[in-house]
Amino acid sequence: MFMIRVRRKFFVQIVTTAALCAAMSGCVNLDDAAGLSKLADEARVALPRVSDDVSGTCARQNVLFENTPAAERPKTAQAQDCKPYQELGDHLAKDQEALIDYFDALGKLSSNQPLGYGAVIDQNVAASGTNSAFSASAITAGNDAQSLLKSLADAATAGYREKQLGRLIDANDAAVQSLTQSLKKVITADYGLLLSNEELSLDTFYQGPMAGAQPNERLALILVQRQYANDKAALQVRKDDAASYGKVMDDLAALHAKLKLEAEKKASMVEVARQVAPIVESLKTALSDIQSRSH
Repeated sequence: MFMIRVRRKFFVQIVTTAALCAAMSGCVNLDDAAGLSKLADEARVALPRVSDDVSGTCARQNVLFENTPAAERPKTAQAQDCKPYQELGDHLAKDQEALIDYFDALGKLSSNQPLGYGAVIDQNVAASGTNSAFSASAITAGNDAQSLLKSLADAATAGYREKQLGRLIDANDAAVQSLTQSLKKVITADYGLLLSNEELSLDTFYQGPMAGAQPNERLALILVQRQYANDKAALQVRKDDAASYGKVMDDLAALHAKLKLEAEKKASMVEVARQVAPIVESLKTALSDIQSRSH
C-alpha cells in the first residue's frame, strides 16, 4: 500500500474522458457542465464517509461492551482490538485514491496535457506491499491499485498523450474491473458483516434492560426506547451507504468498460458522450445519496 500525493478533481475528468474522439485520438476538452465541479467535490467526500467507518463500527461496539455490566457479559468476552480495522480503513482510502487518480489521468491525457506523475509515484509503488492480516479482497484491491499507479508512472515516463489513451484503457481494464469489485466486496460484504454484528450488539444492549424495566421506570424507559430507535436508524443509514458504495464501484467499472468498447469501435466523440451519459448520471445519484444521508 502507498500514499498518493496527487489531488485532482475526479468527475470533471470523467466527463472529459467521455469526450474521447474517434479512435481516442483527436480529443478535446469539455467545459465543466451540469454541476460537475460540485460533483467532483462531493465524490472526494462521499466515498471516505463509508470506508472510514470500517473502524467506527468496531469502536461503537466497544462502547456498548464497556457500558454493559460485567455480570451481564459472557465470562470470556473482551473488547475488540480495533487497530486492524483502522489499518484496513486507511488502506481502503488509499486504494480509492488510486482509482480516482487513474480516472483523473485519463481525463488529463484526453486534453493532451502532460501527466504529473513522476518519481514520487514510482517510489511509492516500489515501496508498497501486501498485508496478509486483511481479507483476500482487500489484498487484491491493494495489488490492483498498485498496478494502476505503476501504469500511470510508466505512461508519464513514456510521455503518453491522447493518441495512446485507448491503449492505456485497454491495458488497465482488467485491473479497474478487479479493483472496483474488490472494493465493493470489502464494503458490502466484509464491512456489511461488521454492521450486522453491531446490530446484534445493539439489540443485546438495549432489549434486555428494556424488557426488565419496572412500572415506576416508565419515563426512563421512554428515553431508552428513543435512543435505541436513533441508534438503529443510524445503523440503517450506514447499511444504505454501503449499498450505494457498491453501486458507485459497479458504475465505475461499467464506465471504464464502455470507454474501452467505444475505443475499440472507433466511436465519435458524440457517440462516446451519449453512451456514457447514463452511467455518469447513475454515479451522480449514488454519490448524492451518500451525501444526503450524512446530513
